[in-house]
Amino acid sequence: MPRVLVGINDSKIGAYTFSDRKRPAICVEKGNTITIYGYFKDKDTAERFMHELAQAVGAKEE
Repeated sequence: MPRVLVGINDSKIGAYTFSDRKRPAICVEKGNTITIYGYFKDKDTAERFMHELAQAVGAKEE
C-alpha cells in the first residue's frame, strides 16, 4: 500500500496507510498535501475498492 490513481494536474486519489492509524484511509493528494476523506475496514477492502475505482474511471493504477 498505498494504491494510487493519478488524475489531472498530478492530483492523486488513493488508499494510504499511516503509521499512527490502524486502518487504511481514502485520501486525495495534491502537491504536498494529503486530505483524508474516510477509512476502510481493512487492507483487502481498500485494495478491492481501488481496483474497482480504477476500472470505473479508466485510470491507470500505480
